[in-house]
Amino acid sequence: MAPGKPIDEAMRENPHLEFQRLPSYSPQLNPIERFWKKLRRRATHNRLFDTLADLKASIRASLCYFQAVRHKVKSLIEGRPKRKTSK
Repeated sequence: MAPGKPIDEAMRENPHLEFQRLPSYSPQLNPIERFWKKLRRRATHNRLFDTLADLKASIRASLCYFQAVRHKVKSLIEGRPKRKTSK
């Protein structure tokens, strides 16, 4: 199955890129999923919000936290460092 005309054009314009299909459900292969998991845990886990405004405030506060600790977000997105195997 071809990716589609916009993708084909982008690939022609950027020959250094490679198109790869991911399995239909593969959160472990999608780096942003690790961040969403941490954000959900920090902002909404085991909490009941009285209003939508309270929920939004919690999410905003969590996003501000992650802005302050960008190195944590970067490590989440890049994945875990590979372990060196000893010979």
